[in-house]
Amino acid sequence: MSSITARRTVAATAAVIVLTSTLSGSASAAPDPKPRAASSAQVLKVMSFNTWHGGNRVSNGIAKIADAITRAGADVVALQEHDGDSARRIADRLGWYTTATGTHVDIVSRHPFEKTDRTSTGNGVIAAKIKGFWVYSVHFDYTKYGPYNACWDNDSYATIYADEASRSKQAKEVVSWAGSSPAIVAGDFNSPSHLDWTADTKAAHCNSVVQWPTTKAFSDSGYRDSYREVHPDEAAQPGNTWSPVVKSTGGRPEPQDRIDFIKYRGGTLNAVSSTTVGGGANWPSDHLAVLTTFTY
Repeated sequence: MSSITARRTVAATAAVIVLTSTLSGSASAAPDPKPRAASSAQVLKVMSFNTWHGGNRVSNGIAKIADAITRAGADVVALQEHDGDSARRIADRLGWYTTATGTHVDIVSRHPFEKTDRTSTGNGVIAAKIKGFWVYSVHFDYTKYGPYNACWDNDSYATIYADEASRSKQAKEVVSWAGSSPAIVAGDFNSPSHLDWTADTKAAHCNSVVQWPTTKAFSDSGYRDSYREVHPDEAAQPGNTWSPVVKSTGGRPEPQDRIDFIKYRGGTLNAVSSTTVGGGANWPSDHLAVLTTFTY
């Protein structure tokens, strides 16, 4: 367990709130074809956003990231793959709170943090309790990327599963660390989903059906995949997030996949809509973001 600093900056003031806790336990969004009816319940919009080295790969990256968050209407954003003080700079532009860890994962939020925590397990995870719910930002190991095994190397299933061991271990560590409290886990898993590589989508996935262990670790522990819950037809709505930019690597077609997720479990949370966000000439990331609207 450790302490972190939560910071909110507003145009006229700079208020710094230090929260120490122990944890127990584009810019345009494509509309959902059949969004669920939101009742009179309260709403929380959560985004997962890989920022491509903190916006450093494009001009005015921080401004573009903040603008994308604003236009998407997100309330809480799990950030991955950023550099130095990029989370603080994004929060500065938004006038939001931030965990500002200076690591590869952070959270920015329009709502204040009730508690915060972080751990080095699971490749490093940051957590913030917001509106009574723990929100986690995760970014799993990128090495030995599974679709390359399946699509480029024609590896056996045994080899594919063996090479997923690091990510699978990290996912199980996060599930264990999060405990039994209601939770939202958002991030770049660097793995496709077992809900996507099915018999109905073999043609799109190198003629393979793979029970990807990283996503299964969450499903087996009672987490729901918010995007796939809202869009249950994986063939009709694949929801790919990798990659709007990378279409080939080393002269070979880059497998296109859904590797950014918002998982949730417990409490009164209900995913009423979920969509990918981004793309186009001014999009500041090599991933699409994911936005899920929860009622509670």
